Amino acid sequence: KMRDVITGLTRDDIPTQVCVRVLSKKPGLKDTNFQVLGVKLNLVSHLAMNSKFSQTSAQCILGDMVDKVGDVKNGGTCQEALSCIAEATSLEFVAQEVMKLAFAQKNPKNQSEALNWLAKAVKEFGFKINVKPVIEVLKKAFAATNPAVRTSAIAFVAVAHMYMGPTLRTLFEDEKPALLQQIDDEIAKVQGEKPPAPTRGTTPKDKGGDDDDEEEEEGEEQADVADLVPRNDISDKITEEIVTEMADKNWKIRNEALQKVAAIINEAKFITPNLGSLPEALKARLGDSNKILVSTCLTICQTLATAIGPKIKQHVRIIGPGMVGCFGDSKPQLRAATGTALDAWVEQCTLLPFLEGEIFSEHLKKGNPNLKTELLGWLATKLPSCKKVPKDNKEELLACISSILTCLEDRNAGVRTKAQEALVPFMIHTGYDAFLKACNSLPASSKEPVKAQLDKARENLPAKPPPKSKSTTSAAPTPVAAPPEDDEPEPAPSAPKAAAKSPPKAEGKPKAGGKIVVRGMKKGPAAGKSSKKDVEVDLSPPLTIGSSKEKRMKDEKNLKTLKWNFTSPLPEFVEQLKKDMEQNVNKTLMDQMFNKDFKQHIKALDTLIKAVEEHRDATVANLDLILRWMTLRFFETNPTVHIKALEYLASVFSLLAEEDYHLLEFEAYAFVPYLILKVGDKNENIRRGVRNIFKLICKIYPASKMFSFILDGLKSKNSKQRTECLEELGSLIEVYGINVCQPSPAQALKLIAGQISDRDNSVRSAALNTAVEAYVILGESVFKYIGNLPDKEQAMLEERIKRSNKNRPATAQQPQPVKTSPDRERPQTAPAAAASKAKMQGIPGPRVATPVRRSASGNVKREFALELDDQDEPNKYEMPKLVDVDVDEILNDTVQIPKTRARPPSPLSKLLHRSADANTAIDLVISQITSGDISVCIQSLAQIDGMLKKEDRAELLTNHVDQLLVAITVQLKMAHTKHMGDPNTDSEDVITLCRALLGTLLELFQSKVLSKVASRDVLKELISMMVTILLDRRLEDFSEGPQLMRSVNVMVVKIVEKSNSTNVMSALIKLFHECMASETCSYKFIELVMKCLWKMMRMLPDIINDIDVEVILYDLHAFLKQFPTYTWKDRAEGDTPLRTVKTIMHSLAKMKGNKILSDIGRIENPAESEVVQYLNKVLKHGVGGGTAVAVSNTKNEQNGSSEDSKTPRRESTGKSSKRLSKSTHDTLAEIFKKIGSKENTREGLNDLYDFKQKNPEADLEPFLRKSSQFFQNYIERGLKNIELERQAGEKLPTPSFGSMSSQPEGVQLGASLDTAKGDVNPAMYMERLKILRARCGLDNNSQQSTETVQKPVKSSSEETLASNLPTLSSSGTSTAQPQESGDDNSENKPAAAQVNVADLKKRLDRIKRQAQMDS
Repeated sequence: KMRDVITGLTRDDIPTQVCVRVLSKKPGLKDTNFQVLGVKLNLVSHLAMNSKFSQTSAQCILGDMVDKVGDVKNGGTCQEALSCIAEATSLEFVAQEVMKLAFAQKNPKNQSEALNWLAKAVKEFGFKINVKPVIEVLKKAFAATNPAVRTSAIAFVAVAHMYMGPTLRTLFEDEKPALLQQIDDEIAKVQGEKPPAPTRGTTPKDKGGDDDDEEEEEGEEQADVADLVPRNDISDKITEEIVTEMADKNWKIRNEALQKVAAIINEAKFITPNLGSLPEALKARLGDSNKILVSTCLTICQTLATAIGPKIKQHVRIIGPGMVGCFGDSKPQLRAATGTALDAWVEQCTLLPFLEGEIFSEHLKKGNPNLKTELLGWLATKLPSCKKVPKDNKEELLACISSILTCLEDRNAGVRTKAQEALVPFMIHTGYDAFLKACNSLPASSKEPVKAQLDKARENLPAKPPPKSKSTTSAAPTPVAAPPEDDEPEPAPSAPKAAAKSPPKAEGKPKAGGKIVVRGMKKGPAAGKSSKKDVEVDLSPPLTIGSSKEKRMKDEKNLKTLKWNFTSPLPEFVEQLKKDMEQNVNKTLMDQMFNKDFKQHIKALDTLIKAVEEHRDATVANLDLILRWMTLRFFETNPTVHIKALEYLASVFSLLAEEDYHLLEFEAYAFVPYLILKVGDKNENIRRGVRNIFKLICKIYPASKMFSFILDGLKSKNSKQRTECLEELGSLIEVYGINVCQPSPAQALKLIAGQISDRDNSVRSAALNTAVEAYVILGESVFKYIGNLPDKEQAMLEERIKRSNKNRPATAQQPQPVKTSPDRERPQTAPAAAASKAKMQGIPGPRVATPVRRSASGNVKREFALELDDQDEPNKYEMPKLVDVDVDEILNDTVQIPKTRARPPSPLSKLLHRSADANTAIDLVISQITSGDISVCIQSLAQIDGMLKKEDRAELLTNHVDQLLVAITVQLKMAHTKHMGDPNTDSEDVITLCRALLGTLLELFQSKVLSKVASRDVLKELISMMVTILLDRRLEDFSEGPQLMRSVNVMVVKIVEKSNSTNVMSALIKLFHECMASETCSYKFIELVMKCLWKMMRMLPDIINDIDVEVILYDLHAFLKQFPTYTWKDRAEGDTPLRTVKTIMHSLAKMKGNKILSDIGRIENPAESEVVQYLNKVLKHGVGGGTAVAVSNTKNEQNGSSEDSKTPRRESTGKSSKRLSKSTHDTLAEIFKKIGSKENTREGLNDLYDFKQKNPEADLEPFLRKSSQFFQNYIERGLKNIELERQAGEKLPTPSFGSMSSQPEGVQLGASLDTAKGDVNPAMYMERLKILRARCGLDNNSQQSTETVQKPVKSSSEETLASNLPTLSSSGTSTAQPQESGDDNSENKPAAAQVNVADLKKRLDRIKRQAQMDS
């Protein structure tokens, strides 16, 4: 009854899922009555064929059906029902479910029948299953104990082999030999059979389908089958080591490397086409002199074809020529191996990829008879079976024709025979006419015999099938013309062209995708195929932001895509560009951009020009793609397209300059070299456009890098290109200065000067003009940069410079235009008539200071050209009119000495005034800091230093601070590693360089804004380099080395004090961490880094609010994670580093209190972190809550630098401090009031010392807590000096100061100089004066008179600063006292005895006052 109801319903009315669930209801398909079961299965088949049967419905019933697939009476019905479900859904889905369910149970009958059904279904539906899960099922079936299951699995392998070919067999190489033999026997039964055409699961096709469509579908199906095979990526296994071994000089090592490659490929079996650098290495080995290696390499190539499959075609371009070249070997075995390897490649990817290059035509031109014989014979067997060759690939066959005709008359009989055999295969694809045309160009003696052979071959050409009708309408078919004999493809019907000329009125509405369908109104058979298709016009924006530019950059960097570098655009690059543009460019514009008609390219450019204003963001986002497409247009020959393209580029680069865009290296390297090729074009309009583009690019790309690109353009053989490049280089030097020359001025000028000897007059003239531009800036030193020139070129250059100097003053009297922009047109070639016309109109030339005028020849500057043309003007030269001059008046006149200048200002200083060019100029100057030329570096530092001294200009450096610090670090490293040890470098130059670097650093870190910008990693490298210099004992050999060390020390202090607190502390901890992890780092280096950290700890009270504690704790956590506490017990250097780290944590906990626990967010697993454990421990003891004692530094006490503590420390007796009474408190307040006044400072310090002697347990913390660090250090040092003076009487105490203290001088001196009591000892004042001289950077060793005490040795800013701060000692101790020896004292004492004490006092007073003013 249910069957009758369902069969009476329509497809849309049948509730499929309801019916299926009803049939599955218990007992469902497990019904024991076979008749009822048969009816149910038939009903399932009916539902699958006549209703909307979904995969959900199939899943409801497939489980029960698999249980009955092996049923004796209803098994066939069940299998038919499964096929119906597969037709309703998909064979891939049903096959995967059936195999999974069948092998999930243990019934061998069901497993066997399931495999049999799958084999039958594949024949009916085609190979539309997922191979990978089926292979796994087959391997389970092979291991089954039931022989029926194994037999069914082997039978299925034979069926699958018809579709997959030998690829399938290799998937079972690991099976037992007996099983493999059975598989091979079963495969042999179907060997050579073609898979049957699918009868189910296909959509009906139009009867008008042609053979081309069928061939395309067949090719797609084969590709799909190959894609189903799981493949392995071996690119990571082809290491650089293997590639290097393949190129080794020892043939045994090369052989071992090839064996490794073969083993890797055989192990992987099926691989992806990603081979890394293996193709290039194999290509080299195919030409190896050792024939054994060549044979091995050919075997590897054959294996590669099988392992990669159809995608091996992408390696034909590299490996293919090498394999074809092996046909020319003298050994027959090697030639046979070559043919086998090529057969394997053609079997996988067909012959078409070999026709894309010039592989065959180039090899046929060679004179090797073996090569010609084997290659022509191989082509004769492969070309007839090759399907229709596209027109693009046919060009390679046409290029071979002339070589084949030559081979027909070759002296070698084998070559002649193979050439005759190749005639018919080649004619099948090229036609007879192509051979006849080539025959006409042969010599008369050869023409007749060759033509006779061509006619004979023409008779053997196969007959062509008549063209099939593509229209089944009742109208009479259009007569088809006979196909041409050269078998060229028919041109497209003319109907669309007619429609394009007079388009009918179209009607249509935009579709959802932004497209509108335009339907032609023409009727009748003349409309042909075009009347059936709708022309779609994409109305979406021409450019969109689809795939990101960053992804494309990353893909090219990781070699996932081809790098845009070629001498002529290959199809691979065009296809890659198409693929990248698909997501970002609409369909209409894509069709125009990649059309072969240049008119479509112009339309595309018009669209892009409109998009510059309408779609700015999309234009910028797709700039790299657009520029690459432009490079393809540069290789075309149509000047209209070139001019239009340059017009578009001008608008784009103008937009980018307005947007302050910076051209990426990724974009520049893919575009600029190809733009330079067009500067040598024959068309003057194109050259002018390119020159304009050069100027615009310099606005968005550093001119120094542009200089390098243009300098490479001098390698061209095109003299016009070399001329234009030289003129552009001269313009860049004029506008941007000599520092624009890259890689260095010396190298660039040598290359330019090398063009002076060129045989082309215009190139010579342009090279001389560019050298003159350099001379204007460098003066006579330009010859030092250029080096030695031949006498002739040297004379030419000197003469050109002489004439330019002679003409410069004459034109200097003319009104000089202000140079406001580097965008002005550089001097160009112009006829003399045009130049004179411009002069008459009062138009100033492009350069006034050094005028450049062109001669009538258009290539040589007028002032350097021969003046033969002017001899026809006899009245041009006149005698000058003399003027009477009063000589006495001149002699009595006052002479004013003119102000001199060492050299003209750098052109970069003009650029820095303009915000548009500031970034470019700064980048250029900073890049010159890393120059190996010391003079260039110092000049660049001087320009940066000038900017830093002006606040308004210094702001321009905000975004360049890290860049500047990195450049300075690199130059410091160069000075340390290269210049110091170079005997050819003067030590004074090294000292001058270091001073300039330190001076720039000093100016930078004195800026409150710029000093805070430096990042952590940059600071780490800078501090590391400066500490390394401090430890370098070679500085002591320099005359001013100690002074330089003091300056470096001062600079380190400045960096620690002025930088961003978080960044500098994090940098120090990171550097400390790296030092401890390094086995080569000296303990002195580590100790100096620790002293910097101690300095930071003393600064913590003032900077705690500015520090990101979370970052610091994470760095400390990383340190203790690598160096836990328990590892410090047996360390030779002691546990001072660990104490330092714990002291930092203790100090932070003391100042932050319990709030510090909220700053451990970055630490993973805080419960296991030593930092968190230590903080909890410290907080439990009351630190941070006001009850803990101050943090002390045990190591400082051991080293004698405990006086650097932040505050006077309490006595650690374990007792609480004595509570002060009211009167005592008032007394202390009065004492501190005295200390605070200038007049009573000394008295107050003495009273405070006496008070501490009487009350040793008194707590001074409340009085010192609110005072500054400077005041606390001052009091502590003053008390210690008083104590020493009272103990030693009149003996001068040795001043002791912390290695990294920030106390200015003069304070300590003032605390001791006024305490002189009793008799005056001149030696004491001399010793004090000696200390002051050492701190001021003055020389103590030389025996100078007392009148020269105040004269400094050097007056640099670094040394001045060094006089105000203590030095960082590179010795093992933590104090840094002035070095005094007995010899120095003995030398100075006799001089001191003769000194007037009053004069010394006066000088000391002046120095004291100066120190107080500086503080």
